[in-house]
Amino acid sequence: MTVTFPVPSTTTSRFAVAADHIPHDLAALLRGPHAFEPHITGRLGSPPLDLRREDLGDLRWDPAQIKAVHPGQRRDQQAFGSATQFAVVTSTAPITDQPRGVQVARAAAYAIAAATDGVVADLIIGDVLPQPTAERTSFVLADNWLGDALPPFRANGRCTAADPDRDPEGVNGCSCVRLRTHGLRRFGLPELQITDVACPHDLAALNVLRTTARHLLTDHWSWLATGPVSRTRTISAVRRLTQGDFNEFWGSSRREHLSPPIIFEARLTPITARLLSVHPPHDFDGTVNDWLWGDALPLSIRDILSSPADIPLPRAA
Repeated sequence: MTVTFPVPSTTTSRFAVAADHIPHDLAALLRGPHAFEPHITGRLGSPPLDLRREDLGDLRWDPAQIKAVHPGQRRDQQAFGSATQFAVVTSTAPITDQPRGVQVARAAAYAIAAATDGVVADLIIGDVLPQPTAERTSFVLADNWLGDALPPFRANGRCTAADPDRDPEGVNGCSCVRLRTHGLRRFGLPELQITDVACPHDLAALNVLRTTARHLLTDHWSWLATGPVSRTRTISAVRRLTQGDFNEFWGSSRREHLSPPIIFEARLTPITARLLSVHPPHDFDGTVNDWLWGDALPLSIRDILSSPADIPLPRAA
């Protein structure tokens, strides 16, 4: 079984900074010693790094649609949604320039936010980004690149699924949860989704998506390094995932359980050319919830929501 998807020659990412006052000379805000300064200087004013100051009446996007994933960011969401001045950083770069291209663009957005006391949002995933921060020099997919988050509530508060630890019937107690990534397209990959998940397994489902995304991204960059001419790519629909893929998502090798490494399979099916659905293996006898709750997956898949990454590299590569 295989899956074929289009591979774009370029991708576009956009970040916006909202502040009480955005100066017209945005380039001046980017001068200063930081890890990405040489990259910013070399790209500034070209498609890989375009800066624009925009007023509320000029926007082709709605700041009110930008959301905060975490409750602690609600003030930032409100500030972003009520702002009238914005700096928009756009990066349109060859797919072979990733992830450096998007890192440089986001580093520029963070620098503008630091200079203006502003709030940064990723317009691809539609989320406010953590404030304040600076771009890590090494690439870590867990650094808010996927728009991955648990639902803020279960089925509008109506879900009554039992805890499987207390009631075995709770393993398949509902099918409320659907999760989807929103950032893989900037790297030339289809987005991923998993559906029909019972509420008690939402974290396991999220981490399966994260693990699959990191696995596909590593494989995709290896393929791009061969210099392919084709604008489509065909891969096996069955993906062999490991604890190492999950660790790489976090940019850390320290989240290891003492049990032997587990290799588990996930199956991909196309929904559209740019969206793949993640399922248990074809020969798995059970539901997606049986798979998520069973012993086929590493223990960490079910109990890690966030993880500190390794210390970043001292300088941009």
